[in-house]
Amino acid sequence: MRFAIILPSLFIVSSLLKAQQSILFANDEQQVRFVILELFDDYRAGDSLRIRNTFTTNATFQSAYYNKEEQSILSKLESISTFANYIGGGLYKEHDERLWNTSIQIDKNFASAWTNYVFYLNGQFSHCGSENFLLIKFIEVRI
Repeated sequence: MRFAIILPSLFIVSSLLKAQQSILFANDEQQVRFVILELFDDYRAGDSLRIRNTFTTNATFQSAYYNKEEQSILSKLESISTFANYIGGGLYKEHDERLWNTSIQIDKNFASAWTNYVFYLNGQFSHCGSENFLLIKFIEVRI
């Protein structure tokens, strides 16, 4: 069984992430944490193929932020393909999103994770905030 993200976060990521089946986890919380960290490792590496393979085909993301007038803005839902295409188009600057203060709640096959992040572009601070991920556990059957 593996966990996968199913609902948008507050920044750029969400939906169904697949944890590697070859890795054994002591508990579900470790697996959820691994899935999220693996996504950001792939992002830093600019690996759009791994990012695409991490999400389900109908994955979406959405951003919430304040504009210059300090109004709360919620972006439209975007497919994960938009994010993967951005990564696949070549990251001309180093993207480094670091997570901390991650809180994970699990109920049977459903998990939620909140985490703080700070984003660096070419080693320079760009912005920070919080992200939310909703995950569901799947059983993979392969021939």
